[in-house]
Amino acid sequence: MERTTLYGHGIWNVKIWIGLAFIFIILNSSGNLEIKSPYWFSEFILYGLMVIGLWTNKRYDLRKRIGIPRQLAPFAFIFLVWLFGMMFEISLTVTGKGIGGIHPETLPSFILAQGDYIPLAIVSYLVIRKLHLSFPEVFFFAGGKSLTEGLLFTGLLTDLIFSPQFFLAPIALAYYALAYSSFIALPLLFIDEELLWQEPEPKQRHAIPYFWILGFILALGIRIFWGLIYSPIVTQLLRLPPNALGN
Repeated sequence: MERTTLYGHGIWNVKIWIGLAFIFIILNSSGNLEIKSPYWFSEFILYGLMVIGLWTNKRYDLRKRIGIPRQLAPFAFIFLVWLFGMMFEISLTVTGKGIGGIHPETLPSFILAQGDYIPLAIVSYLVIRKLHLSFPEVFFFAGGKSLTEGLLFTGLLTDLIFSPQFFLAPIALAYYALAYSSFIALPLLFIDEELLWQEPEPKQRHAIPYFWILGFILALGIRIFWGLIYSPIVTQLLRLPPNALGN
């Protein structure tokens, strides 16, 4: 396997997963009457950046040309994960009145979201640094993180698996992977991942399923921290009703 492959190989080729995710988006959009955020389209801006970023890196090696200094690369990565995460967050809403997917009101929702997005950004950087992850490895690492939402906290993927439409579960899984990678992996299309790696090189390379599992475990820890510590503290400080959270 190439050390810094852009797409990945075989069934772990990110182009296949992005294509499957787009199929799910198209199927899910037909007749969709769900309440939408005023900025629902920001999610698709991220997906567009993903596709354009892959193309420009394949053709022009964009992330090498940008040339961010090594000392600034970790801060740039964490900032971009947070920034893209906030772009994704504004595409969500609980009631249609406020912006953000955690609380009906905009400001509380974004304050609560920081306890999720910031730890996700920092933990992702530390894993990339320690394990020398490439872009496709981070893509599926983000997919593993998404499973905590799809299988546990919202349970939408779990419900689909046990529904008559269970055959759509693979493309729904691809959508979850794309959604989370659109803020966790996307920065690596602008920042050379090698700038984030520590020395020495890891002695062992891992298969893609390892990163799915690792992402799930680490995200589960972050969400347990959010649910047991961060959210109750913020709820008390903002004097929010206990049942006001969107998920």
